Amino acid sequence: MQDATVPEPAALDVLRGYLGAQSAAFLAQLPRLREGKPEASHKIRVACRRARSMLRTYRPLLDGSWADDLATQIADFTELVAPERDIEVVRERLLNAIDVMTDDSSGAVRARTLLERMLQRQYAIAHETTLAALAGPKFHALADRLALAPETLPGLPEAQAPATEALYPLVVHTFEVVERRVAALPDPRKQSAKSALADDVTDELWHRLRIAAKRCRYAAEVCVPVAGQPAVKLADAMTVLTEELGTQQDATVASAVLLRAARTPRIAAPTGFVPGRLLGDARAGILRSRLAFPSLWTQAADPARRTWLEG
Repeated sequence: MQDATVPEPAALDVLRGYLGAQSAAFLAQLPRLREGKPEASHKIRVACRRARSMLRTYRPLLDGSWADDLATQIADFTELVAPERDIEVVRERLLNAIDVMTDDSSGAVRARTLLERMLQRQYAIAHETTLAALAGPKFHALADRLALAPETLPGLPEAQAPATEALYPLVVHTFEVVERRVAALPDPRKQSAKSALADDVTDELWHRLRIAAKRCRYAAEVCVPVAGQPAVKLADAMTVLTEELGTQQDATVASAVLLRAARTPRIAAPTGFVPGRLLGDARAGILRSRLAFPSLWTQAADPARRTWLEG
């Protein structure tokens, strides 16, 4: 909580501090990303997501054209580097799943080799795309702009208001978006397993919910310097949701990889059985996650987590 003896900062100062932290994280990961270091693509994407989310959530306090332009630059860059991270996650998930199989037959061994080679090829292509992006003029323009953004972030007059007055209503708005997207979901407890897993429209609703929950999480994080632990608790509650929803996304990406592996020309039946089994496990995991969500949402939506936004 903000110390009563210390003047409350202006909203713009809080936003600049948050953007400065993301800018520093972004720049620190660039050498590691070029070298293909583990987790570099993930960490740089997280910094990008946080910066972009801040620009969009708190846009009413900023020069809208400036904020939109930088957010678009960030989005274009993260779209280019996203496949590298997705492949890292899927590779670890699938190879670990094969390694814990009790069946040590040649089918499992060959399936592991098939998946590892396929994913290694895809990773090499994705990393080359990343390196090409890092060498291009658009990236250099983005890096320069992010380095300067914390000092140059242009605020409207409203951004000079006390942080609690200007920032908190926008956090409330992000939570209300999450509420609406939860309400739009079909209840998985009332669906058959087949319909719950075979509806592209439903998949998109879950994906949009994850995006909204992340935005609420990051909006609360921005307010930690003034709200303290209550803002941390709201961010943590949204983190639980986004991580659970992320397991669905990871399983969806893994399912696509497994389908491609199973369609490998002239694949032997024992080898093809393994991707099929893993695909079934992935789809079952999605269903379990969706069935568990209502309970998680009840906890995350507890009004006590948002009392700090009322005053």
